[in-house]
Amino acid sequence: LLPLGTTDPPAIEQIDGQYKVDSGSGVMCWHHDIIDSNNSSGSLEFSIGGSNVDAFFPCEIRFSSQSLLCPIQVSSVTSSANGGPIPANTIISVVPDAYQCA
Repeated sequence: LLPLGTTDPPAIEQIDGQYKVDSGSGVMCWHHDIIDSNNSSGSLEFSIGGSNVDAFFPCEIRFSSQSLLCPIQVSSVTSSANGGPIPANTIISVVPDAYQCA
């Protein structure tokens, strides 16, 4: 999510992916469908009126994936002391090697 500092829509110069603008809150959402070894980068270039460059920050960046590189599942957790089941949760997260906002 990119705060725009205005409710005016941006002029998109170049984009990999899609975008939506919420003019009511002055925020643009950029969505890049696939990032993988064959498509490891994406860019968005746009112009917008105004002179407050600090209006773009902080921006919010999220990553998600419908599959894992290593599709591992934990079916159960058992106590080594008594062999009984232990309640457990699995948290799966996607963390990029690196990303840059410039």
